[in-house]
Amino acid sequence: MGHRPFKNPFFLTLNATGNFQARSAWEALEYLDVHWPAERTAHYRRARFLCQEAIDGGIGAEIARGAVEDAARRANILEQGWRPNSDGSRSVFRTIRQDQPQYAL
Repeated sequence: MGHRPFKNPFFLTLNATGNFQARSAWEALEYLDVHWPAERTAHYRRARFLCQEAIDGGIGAEIARGAVEDAARRANILEQGWRPNSDGSRSVFRTIRQDQPQYAL
């Protein structure tokens, strides 16, 4: 199973707490499975399927990225970049794989 990184990460709404940065098909799939706040439409199911296909190596990661962006845009949860906090700072939430070293940001 591969990590399948995207050429450019993108941001998704994460409740009222900030942004979720999806940098790979694996991270996008985690968002779809754990954090997706909208109805699980056909576009959602297609995005989820294509992320899994990208992870398994059946398709390129950019195809999955496009499907997730499309589903998120239709659900109105695609962020255009960093969403600032009320104090002007920025926060982003990323998945951390247990098999990778963790670095301070």
